[in-house]
Amino acid sequence: MKSNRRLLLAGVVAAIMVLAVPALALAAVWKDKNGTNVTKFTEFTMNGGEIFETTPGNGMSCEIHATMTTEGGSTAKITKYEIKKCEGTFGTFKTTKCELNVGEGKGLPWTVDVNSTDLTITNWRTKRTFKGAECKEPELDKTISSMTVTIEPNTKEMSVLSFDGKIENEKKEQTFRAFGSPEIEGTNNGTYGIG
Repeated sequence: MKSNRRLLLAGVVAAIMVLAVPALALAAVWKDKNGTNVTKFTEFTMNGGEIFETTPGNGMSCEIHATMTTEGGSTAKITKYEIKKCEGTFGTFKTTKCELNVGEGKGLPWTVDVNSTDLTITNWRTKRTFKGAECKEPELDKTISSMTVTIEPNTKEMSVLSFDGKIENEKKEQTFRAFGSPEIEGTNNGTYGIG
């Protein structure tokens, strides 16, 4: 009886392995625009805008500079994330005349996973400090555990990476959100994608 159970268990494990191998082979990976898998170090420098909201209607519009690198496969890393000047304030940030003092990415590098139609950043963490005598929140240190990144104009020739992530409380009310659309600069704009 025991040997029959062992044989049955071994058969189930073998069947799972056979089914899993094709699924792994179909995982999305980095490709160049000709459809060839990326196998060398590639760096994407990005610049653009970011808006963050502490609650809906209260936040700032800022300029960001970021760098993402990959050596192919189905992963990448955000190795640099700088939050530059913030010119647009709204809600309580505007009425209290609160300004960004320092903004930076923390816990870098952030892991980026390649999905079939988009990317996912894990543990996106930023820290912002503010100046102004009336600032209600002198510091925001926020981590979004999983952030979706869509690729524009398409997954084969990416030029703009649009990200959007939020933190919610137990009532599913938004307590923090960050979103933006930085553009890839230089010769890598429109040269790489996923597939």
